[in-house]
Amino acid sequence: MTISGRDKTWQVEANAKGTIIGRSTQCDIVIETTDISRKHARIFQDPFGRWIVEDLGSHNGVYVNGQRTQAQAILPGDQIDIGLYSVVLAQSLDEQITPGATTGTSSALIENGLKPEVISGIEKTDRMLSGPYLRQLNEIIERLSELTSFSILYPEVCKCLAQAPRTVAAVLRLPKNTQPLPTSMDILAYHFGSDPDNSTALDTANFCLSRSVMEVVRSTGKAVMATSTHSSDTKMMLTVIDEHTPRTVICAPLSNVKDAVDLLYLDLPINVATPDTFEFVKAVSRQTILIRKMLILMEAKAERSILDDQLSLAKRIQSGLTPTMPKDIPGVDLALYYEPAMWVGGDYCDVWSLENGRLVFAIGDVSGKGLPAAMVMANLQAALRTTMAFCSEPSQVMKLVNLHLIQSLPEGMFVTLFLGLFDPPTGTLEYVNAGHLQPLIIQPQFTVVPLGQPDNLVLGIDDTPFQASVETIQQNTGLLVFTDGITEARSSDDEEFGVNCLINLLKAADDRSARGIMDLVVKAVDDFRQSRPQRDDITVFTLFNRGL
Repeated sequence: MTISGRDKTWQVEANAKGTIIGRSTQCDIVIETTDISRKHARIFQDPFGRWIVEDLGSHNGVYVNGQRTQAQAILPGDQIDIGLYSVVLAQSLDEQITPGATTGTSSALIENGLKPEVISGIEKTDRMLSGPYLRQLNEIIERLSELTSFSILYPEVCKCLAQAPRTVAAVLRLPKNTQPLPTSMDILAYHFGSDPDNSTALDTANFCLSRSVMEVVRSTGKAVMATSTHSSDTKMMLTVIDEHTPRTVICAPLSNVKDAVDLLYLDLPINVATPDTFEFVKAVSRQTILIRKMLILMEAKAERSILDDQLSLAKRIQSGLTPTMPKDIPGVDLALYYEPAMWVGGDYCDVWSLENGRLVFAIGDVSGKGLPAAMVMANLQAALRTTMAFCSEPSQVMKLVNLHLIQSLPEGMFVTLFLGLFDPPTGTLEYVNAGHLQPLIIQPQFTVVPLGQPDNLVLGIDDTPFQASVETIQQNTGLLVFTDGITEARSSDDEEFGVNCLINLLKAADDRSARGIMDLVVKAVDDFRQSRPQRDDITVFTLFNRGL
């Protein structure tokens, strides 16, 4: 990414796990100026491959394209303003154009028969194009600029260049210069400009290409023009069938990504090739490189925009599934916090009251994150609510829900779930823990103890019976149910928050209300993470029995 400000510009490689920008020496990128907070912003990549910028509670804020934001996915070319500095994340252009329908391989590389440097691309200056070539170049640029997908760019370039009879244009993919040329060459696209009365197509297996020309181009990164010797005794087995007609080959680089190099390879009759032709082909190759980058950026922006829209819609749908806390339950104090690690999450939380006055609450965790986990979460909520409508015995409810998930979950996915039914008048809690983290009981004497044992299996794996347990929540006693987004949160030193830290935190708590305990836990975990992004969904449910 590029950072600019105060007459200074520099490049920094963004860390997908998180890059912190601020004036503190602890930041990954230190900008010592008063208009930037100590820890101002974080830029990281989410599991969908999107880059996210997040405001870390800065004084002057974070702006994307002029609009202040708390957290936002950023697209290539978006300008992020942090104080008086701007950050632009460059789009990776390492995408390779995949071969199309008219592709193949060449099995022959010729060694001789060419003068490899009649005109070389190592010249200091380029010649000006003549009028006809300039008009043709403008027509090609206009035609290529109308393309909407970079996957069809190479075939179009070949069609534009191989219009004349007995001319062949091809795009080849070679390994980088650190590796030897293979015996067969990948041909990504080609076009044969035949006579009107001769529509014979070429078999790419018969393509014969000049090894010396391609070696020069891939080693220097410069275009090369070479011609055959004028001798009827020399077989010119290039890309055209006539083996005895003198030919000209022009080869120019198109891309240099990953472990491959793409080359534009034009073979034409020697009598139609001039230095102007060489300059023209070089100009076409330069425009192809520019348009290729433009198309990759355009497609990336379109794909990211579609993904952003889908995630925003999914988030709105999931937000509608987040329960509204029951109110005016005599003697019961409740609080619930839910925050997905991404736009949507796989933690499950639900709270509602039954007609007999008992309070139902369920906290679960779907394996995985993102959209797949969110879809399972919605499925679980529907199954549990439906089952509870005709069955209120916890172990039987869990058995029926488990059978449903076994039939619907993808292989390898599972759900941990804590299901509780609390009776306010008696303080009786009947519950089933299906492989979930042990809840914590917060007693009046500043002691904290785990609730029961998670002896039951997780849901969605095996048809098994479930055992319910009973506990009495005494007056002025609280219950904390949470997911592993709390205990597995990690600090900048890669230390885990852990259960012991959570227990010690609760023992020292001054505010013994449901909301107070919830806020205390959430803030402690956020402070513990420091500059690290939230990597897992977080759910915290607190219940205090105040008595009737």
